[in-house]
Amino acid sequence: MNKTDASMGSKPMSAKQLTERAREFEWNPRIGFKYWARAAETIHHEQGQVYLREGNYPQAYLVLFRYSILVLECLAKHPEAKEPEARKATRPLQKRIPKVIEILETLRPELDDAYDRWVKITTARKDAAKNKDLTSLASSSPYARHAANDPALSWNYGSPADILDAQDHQDLAVDLAREEMRRRRRAASVLEDEEYQRRVSKQRDGRQYESDRRAPPPYMDDDELRRQMEATRRHLDRSDDHLQREVDRPPARLPPRPDDDLDLGRGSPILPPPRPSKELLPSSTLPDYSPLPEQAPAIPPKAIAEPEKQKRVTFRPAAYLENGDPIRPVFLPSTLRQKFLAIASDNTRRGLEMCGMLCGTTVNNALFISHLVIPEQKCTSDTCETENESGMLDYCITNDLIVIGWIHTHPTQTCFMSSRDLHTQAGYQVMMPESVAIVCAPQYEPSWGIFRLTNPPGLPHILSCQRTETFHHHGVDNLYVEAGHPQGHVYESRTLEFEVCDLRPGH
Repeated sequence: MNKTDASMGSKPMSAKQLTERAREFEWNPRIGFKYWARAAETIHHEQGQVYLREGNYPQAYLVLFRYSILVLECLAKHPEAKEPEARKATRPLQKRIPKVIEILETLRPELDDAYDRWVKITTARKDAAKNKDLTSLASSSPYARHAANDPALSWNYGSPADILDAQDHQDLAVDLAREEMRRRRRAASVLEDEEYQRRVSKQRDGRQYESDRRAPPPYMDDDELRRQMEATRRHLDRSDDHLQREVDRPPARLPPRPDDDLDLGRGSPILPPPRPSKELLPSSTLPDYSPLPEQAPAIPPKAIAEPEKQKRVTFRPAAYLENGDPIRPVFLPSTLRQKFLAIASDNTRRGLEMCGMLCGTTVNNALFISHLVIPEQKCTSDTCETENESGMLDYCITNDLIVIGWIHTHPTQTCFMSSRDLHTQAGYQVMMPESVAIVCAPQYEPSWGIFRLTNPPGLPHILSCQRTETFHHHGVDNLYVEAGHPQGHVYESRTLEFEVCDLRPGH
């Protein structure tokens, strides 16, 4: 990677290009509705709570647009959409749509402006270098060719970033994540206190608390949902000509910038220039009796240095899929596996499988597993099936978490991904390519492994498989690979803390 790649990031995508990228996902109605609802929740969390706050507007626009497509176009067509559990999971997803559209309309002109600025800057550099094509030099490196497909690494004039390698800065990545998670908890606590005080105040005044009237009703029938989808498409598919800002239109206001205390690009304090040296008397044997000026000369003004733009930190992809798409680094607490095995020990003694959800958050374009959640589940000797999916989603929403992967035991089998495991993993990985599956086989060696589906051939093959038996043969090799570092994108950390939440009744 050359210096140009690191300092400027990749060429930014226009809003139109990001829209096209947002539509590039594999929709498959054979995957259970609960997996798609969980994927939609993950997408919304990434844009609402992370990317916008970090100033990563291209990635925020992409995932927001993808969220609107998934909720308004895809989920409504799912064969399980009319079932009570699916309707319950759909309600909070639908309520967010008006706000999502509003943010998309705000971000779009900013993204196009960044694209135009990049073109002007690179054109000026070419001219200054006397027709030396810096852009072609930068794009010739393998890193630059991959980075061009990653909106998270695109150049951003309004929110510049230091692009770092997670492998070389693992301790820094964890330290920044820990500080950011503490800051979010403090902010959430303040919001809870303010909400409580507001409700108490309204109760004292005899006014009943009302929810936001602009939000859509808890459940929309088919006609109402269809009308909203048509209105949304008119917003999202509006041509670039209609969305260009007029010359005299003020720039759109963006969400708040990240906290200053997380910026690493802050320059050193500006020091005042040294005082002018006193002029020495001319060397002469006679004193100078010339009259003094009536007023002392003015003190030269201090030079005011313009502060540099503060930079955020972004970690570049830890690996790339077989099709060239980037996948972000994932940080896993090194003690989580042993804690899970201790919780599952009773099931293991009885020869029953058990599973847990690996939940966490995104910080600086890296994923950090901070919670081990044990969901309600039905366990057999060969399978473990989660139940009460809405309770799991409620917990993630309340605690500002996304599902990054899952962990389960093979009490009587070796460490591998069964056909059932492959189909389960496809449900996680179809919308989050970084999702991983951890398999624990305490009776065998190797006793554990971290895996992901290949793409291709693994993910598309599993998504197209129509076999319904619990266990069946797949006639394709290389369906999954090891995902742990150094082969993959998962880094174990001894300093990353995690919490355990057991949602099973009686625990």
